[in-house]
Amino acid sequence: MRFVIDETSWHFDELEQNSCIEALEVMLDLLDDAHEQGQLACYSEELFETVVWQNKIFYDLYERDSPMAIPWEVQERVASIFGKLPKWQELDSYELRDFDVQIDNNPKEFAPSIAWAHEQTLQNKANTVACLIFPAVRPVGNHAITVNNRITKLWFVRDFQSYRNYFRWLIIDTTRNPDEMAKFAASAFPAIEFIPNCFDGIKDMSKPYRELVEPLTKHLSALSDHGNRIFSGSWQNVSAEFGSLGVEITDENGNTKGNSQARRARTLNVDGEDVVFWWHSKLEPDRDRIHFNPDKVARNGQILIGIFCCHLQT
Repeated sequence: MRFVIDETSWHFDELEQNSCIEALEVMLDLLDDAHEQGQLACYSEELFETVVWQNKIFYDLYERDSPMAIPWEVQERVASIFGKLPKWQELDSYELRDFDVQIDNNPKEFAPSIAWAHEQTLQNKANTVACLIFPAVRPVGNHAITVNNRITKLWFVRDFQSYRNYFRWLIIDTTRNPDEMAKFAASAFPAIEFIPNCFDGIKDMSKPYRELVEPLTKHLSALSDHGNRIFSGSWQNVSAEFGSLGVEITDENGNTKGNSQARRARTLNVDGEDVVFWWHSKLEPDRDRIHFNPDKVARNGQILIGIFCCHLQT
């Protein structure tokens, strides 16, 4: 399980109606994305019995005469998405003894789903559970959570940026090899398309995986967050724009492009078509490369990552 919904953050009073519905739809979008990417989520059996607005529970807001009314199309999405989600009380997970949590240095509060996520994460950091939160109540990001004098860090996620950052943190802090990194790649770098099995090339780089994972994540994050924007402009400015982000990216020079052996080393068959990966990111000036192809950007497509390597023939 990768996410749990924090029912204690569902305070709709904090937002205007339009903002409240928008925030609810963002959470539904995040749950949809997580499901499509194979990242499981759950919620508490108390969620829909919790008072969320004035003295009303969530389903009271389905009434047409409710001053804070949930539109019909959003009701349908709630039914469809939550119909797929388990309740954490029904899961075979670590048993809870205390539901009072302290977030950072704030006073203790009763928050069962956060306490549940705390226990799962404390028992196994590789299976850390992030909390999906409603805005205006809790800050996003990584926070110290104390339950019964035991402390661990939990992520609070409420938008797509914090969603991506959570998976990037997972990659840096918990993965031990390229195969584990690959499992989180679609969630951490959603604007990039990866050729199947390309992460195997990391094993041929110059350093052990744990020494490479942070710069790899930095470079892939820059390509995912800024690549489409940068490659939609003049390609003469690409190196300078990525350089301002602390990432060195270049195209191959004319001599390399004219070398038939170098072309073959950078060419992969993708869906029946030969694709050449001339552009590359340099983790080190003289070694450790991420080769990619940005041609699809002009057609509103994604940057294609093809090759991780120490160095290809020039």
